[in-house]
Amino acid sequence: VCKNLREREERVMGGTVEKKMGGAVDAKASAVWDTETQEVHGGQTWRVCKNFVEDFSVTTNAFGAPKPAMDAAYAALGEIHHYPAADCGDAITALAEYMQWPAERLLIGNGASEFIDLCMRAGPPGKFKPGPYIAAYMEYNRAAIASGREVVGAFDDSQEDEVGVTVIIHPNSPTGDVMTLEALEQRVTKAKGIVVVDESFIPFHGPNWRDHSALTLVEKYPDTLIVLNSWTKLWSCPGLRLGSIACGTRWYKTFKKLQTPWSCNTVAQAFCTAAAKDRAYMEQTWRVLPGWKDRQNELLGKLGWIVNADSPSWVPWVFVDCGDADVAEKAAASAMAAGCPVRWCASFGAPRHLRLGVRSPEHQDVLYQAWARQFLTDAASVPAAVVVKSHTNGSS
Repeated sequence: VCKNLREREERVMGGTVEKKMGGAVDAKASAVWDTETQEVHGGQTWRVCKNFVEDFSVTTNAFGAPKPAMDAAYAALGEIHHYPAADCGDAITALAEYMQWPAERLLIGNGASEFIDLCMRAGPPGKFKPGPYIAAYMEYNRAAIASGREVVGAFDDSQEDEVGVTVIIHPNSPTGDVMTLEALEQRVTKAKGIVVVDESFIPFHGPNWRDHSALTLVEKYPDTLIVLNSWTKLWSCPGLRLGSIACGTRWYKTFKKLQTPWSCNTVAQAFCTAAAKDRAYMEQTWRVLPGWKDRQNELLGKLGWIVNADSPSWVPWVFVDCGDADVAEKAAASAMAAGCPVRWCASFGAPRHLRLGVRSPEHQDVLYQAWARQFLTDAASVPAAVVVKSHTNGSS
């Protein structure tokens, strides 16, 4: 059953889903995933999506990349005949200031994926255990298996003494749940190995995001706690690849020794340096996106689907239960046909669910109308009464 669902999602995400509409079959381009070695991921469907409008399958910032960072990246192209700065000095200095974290214990690299692999290869021997959620980002599973680790079930507490690497995604993708720092610390104190906290989305929280970050605990648990970030989400630059890892001195030296040289290129370093200083972009993100999510939640509720009420408004995506795997699969295919690909969560082990990145009201309406036509007998237009709220502090 799991293999069948995975293959079905791969067809949807890879663009090979066959849509039978009026007897016509529209076969998309060939699949892009080698599912024996890769994990299905959002962000590929736009390439084969007819009449592309907006990509809801990813959880990047709806405002796109910051303009000053884009300008810096363009300018850096003039230096690509030189090697990148080996120490990533300017980028690390700027990012460390933004994170309020010592530069001498911060590494940047080729997206979070580089550091996910490093944690699994360099972490203490033992099994891998994901956080306590019904679904979680599967790239950690891939990296664990590739490094020879056995995967323990998220709710299996009988093998704690055998776990070498525990991963908590904070907030968790795809569900959007947010663990409190108190609960997180309890897991760190009980861990026999290391605890990797993926905080790729915690900066969306608001101006006080640092107070809610696991970075506040690393000094207390320098040999156990590691914080990883994918900056491609916050600054909407997945094509550029930019990630970081913050940790205690011992783990910093271990990761730096094993990191591939030149893994953060000249253009990515320039982008990072500028983006980390762009306060206006962050203020806009914190002020506007939570209201857009509230609106998106409301529209999904009109379809009779249930959004995860435990996911705060500042988390930049919606995890929604369609009630049935077939309905979720059909909804994903319908979204694709409307030019608004979404993420069907079958490969996460949650086939009744969809994950939708928060997008602008204009694009929300395009997707809602497509789903209303398919799933509502009354296929009414989006009510004008749906209001976009403004959040001043990014909190919910």
